[in-house]
Amino acid sequence: MRLLILGATGGTGARLTSQALDRGNSVTALVRSPEKMTPREKLQIVRGDPRDAGELARALREHEAVVSALGAAPGSKRSEDIREAGARSTVEAMRRANVRRLVVVSAAMLYPDVGPLGAIVRFILRRHVRDLAAMERVVEASDLDWTIVRPPRLTNGPLTGKYRISDHHAPPSSFISRADCAHAILDLVEKREYVRKVIGVSR
Repeated sequence: MRLLILGATGGTGARLTSQALDRGNSVTALVRSPEKMTPREKLQIVRGDPRDAGELARALREHEAVVSALGAAPGSKRSEDIREAGARSTVEAMRRANVRRLVVVSAAMLYPDVGPLGAIVRFILRRHVRDLAAMERVVEASDLDWTIVRPPRLTNGPLTGKYRISDHHAPPSSFISRADCAHAILDLVEKREYVRKVIGVSR
């Protein structure tokens, strides 16, 4: 497949990019800082702003799917609207480029049944949560073949290929490695599973 990955320099995005290439896919990474990435065969690195629909549409030509792992550290100024703005530009760019498959990374803290600790974290990170929720609303309102993935706490653990998917409720585990989260997302893209669904993925 030919994939466009957003957020490819982040923790999850870097693993998505590496694993997608390892699987034999062609990847375009649209990033603000290309110097942070290492060139590889079948990897095209494009400098661009994920909030610019025109730049995205040009990069999307002849691609089959978009995976968005956009984000910034909770509490940073850039985190307040990057996901919502990125979702709006992505949906518009995909409409222009006639690309339908979209998978976006959100967070399990948006589930109402995350428990008392999750509710506390949700309150502390309320600006971050508002951005995630706004991103999800933009994606769900589109007519694309979208999937929203809500992982719990992400760790830097190894790739095991073992994870659980939950539908309509919080994931059964409180963590998953970024490597396993990326593995699950790529399976969703390649197998076209859980289209127009919000799912949790955890260890």
